[in-house]
Amino acid sequence: MQSPNLFQRISRRALGQILLDGKFVSKRALNQAIREQKTTHELLGGALVRMGVLKPEDLAAPLLIQQHLSHIEDAVKLAAGDRQLLGALLVQSGKITMQQLDEAIAEQKRTGERLGEVFTRLGMLSEQQLKGLLDWQQNQGSPTSTPLRLGELLIATGHITRSQLERALARQSQTGKKLGDVLVAEGYLRRSEVNRAVRLQKMCVNAVVAAIMAMGMSSAASAASVSLQWDPSTDATVVGYKVYYETDSTAVPFQGAIPVDVQNITSATIANLDPSHSYSFAITAYNAAGEESSYSNVLTVAEMQAPTTAITYPSNSSTVAGTVSVTADATDNVGVTKVEFYVNGALAATVPTSPYVYSWNTGALAPGSYTLTTKAYDAAGNIGQSQGVTVNVANDLSAPSVSLTSPANNMTVSGSVSIAANATDNVGVSRVEFYLNNSLLTATNMAPYTYAWDSRTVPNGVYTVTAKAYDAAGNLGQSQVLTINVSNDLIAPSVSLTSPLSGATLTGTVTVSASASDNVGVSKVEFYRNNVLQATVATAPYSYSWTTTSVANGSYTLTAKAYDAAGNVAQSQNSTVTVSNDTTAPTVAITSPATGAVVSGTINVTVNATDNVGVSKVEYYLSGKLIATSSVAPFSSSWNTTTVTDGGYTLTAKAYDAAGNVAQSSNTSVTVSNGTTATTAGKSGTVKKK
Repeated sequence: MQSPNLFQRISRRALGQILLDGKFVSKRALNQAIREQKTTHELLGGALVRMGVLKPEDLAAPLLIQQHLSHIEDAVKLAAGDRQLLGALLVQSGKITMQQLDEAIAEQKRTGERLGEVFTRLGMLSEQQLKGLLDWQQNQGSPTSTPLRLGELLIATGHITRSQLERALARQSQTGKKLGDVLVAEGYLRRSEVNRAVRLQKMCVNAVVAAIMAMGMSSAASAASVSLQWDPSTDATVVGYKVYYETDSTAVPFQGAIPVDVQNITSATIANLDPSHSYSFAITAYNAAGEESSYSNVLTVAEMQAPTTAITYPSNSSTVAGTVSVTADATDNVGVTKVEFYVNGALAATVPTSPYVYSWNTGALAPGSYTLTTKAYDAAGNIGQSQGVTVNVANDLSAPSVSLTSPANNMTVSGSVSIAANATDNVGVSRVEFYLNNSLLTATNMAPYTYAWDSRTVPNGVYTVTAKAYDAAGNLGQSQVLTINVSNDLIAPSVSLTSPLSGATLTGTVTVSASASDNVGVSKVEFYRNNVLQATVATAPYSYSWTTTSVANGSYTLTAKAYDAAGNVAQSQNSTVTVSNDTTAPTVAITSPATGAVVSGTINVTVNATDNVGVSKVEYYLSGKLIATSSVAPFSSSWNTTTVTDGGYTLTAKAYDAAGNVAQSSNTSVTVSNGTTATTAGKSGTVKKK
């Protein structure tokens, strides 16, 4: 059996990368599936389906396009669709931003170059990427059928058959409608299925765009296929051969493997391999009766997916000095065996296990710019390299200066206290630390250097505050010592409801009152009804007016809360009251004199008034003018008719209840006649009937 050289040379877009580029899955879900693969040894798609991230039919389209991404020409043919301009394609793919596109267009106007030439000159595109995108742009709109066309995707995902598609295409040519509308009208699909297929089509196009952008970039090749060749069997009864292969296993017999029957050919190319797995291959020979020989020797091809690595500290363009902990992340689909750290391209350290940290002593280096990179290796020998991080080495022997600017020395503080410092250095301050009684409170590396300290976390008393400032070289500067007196009020106020009393029945407008006191002072009292804030009173007396007619009759719970300036709060007892508002007006009628009566002298005007709760008063009116009021039954009032001139008058009465409801009687018309029949003052009058 010959070594599979093609396995090392042919590049193919990995399924996981296609799923990411098309936004079929998230990076987090993909990483989880890859981790589970290490245990289950299943295919990536199977792991994603088992996890519930994808449905089986969701894999059909990504697998369909995967086999077309070996070469940039295949990707260009695959991506036929609506025509787009080159700049828009680059922005859509995420290769450049709109700002970079504007800059490139401005540069094009200045130099007269083609836009693509500007992109390559500025390093935004490789020559191969530019060729692929220009070919794609030129070939878009071609009627040639590709797996990304809507009909082909629907067939691939099992929604329609080939014959249904052909009938729908014929119908489309007659009606001029969109293919999706025809498929719905013919009853082949629901509208929701068509909409989902259109979204799938867009995701596939995104994956192809990303593949075109990736081609021509420097990266480790990934396996797509392996070519096998073996010597023919010397057994004359042999009529053919079968190729067995399995992922991540060298044991024979292969468990569950389905062989590829190549008949009497002594070579084979196995395609559609996942470069993130290792593969083992073996050959058997069989005779006309179907009897198979034992396995040949087993050929194992290592997985081809390189690790990923990145420097996480220090950051790009930062200034460092002294001994610096250079840290890196490194991940691999199988496992990272080591990480190498490089300074200006020279190997500086090798770390075999996580955490990947290299202590870089810059003390002996000349000040200036240095580039840090890492390389990560896996057991198969695949190598991933980080992007370079450029830092400025500035060895520094001068300590920073730092002084506390707040609080003031000997200040009495309470509650939240702002601690602030001013710090400077000849190179740069890396961090400032704040201390209380020499115990670290907090540290910050961002100016302005401030900290909001809650002084209520410590007992009242005298404390010292200091600050320390560090630079990147580890030089330390210390501030002056400030003394502060912490005096926090930790005693809550006392509060109680004084009115209305619990159990009271309320009607109309009532005053809700509370008494509150505090060792320092009450800042406010809040009044609640059924736990809903109704009023806030800042000064004594603490009360508010409640118009009970604004609520329904029923039971209510009243409470009060008192606060002091330190934020301490106390709650009163509950007061349960009943609102019973009277909305029924009294009834009222004048019973004497009768309407039409002729009166003289002093007479009694009597009234009959009743109410469902109680009559509070009755008012007597003479031709609209109030002449008397009575508040107890029987309701009667004396009227001296001699105080008015003879003539006709109208008597009316109004009755009130405690809720303020009022009712008015019917008019009673009388005639005053005090001529020769009028009595002398002090004698009773008469009522004459006409």
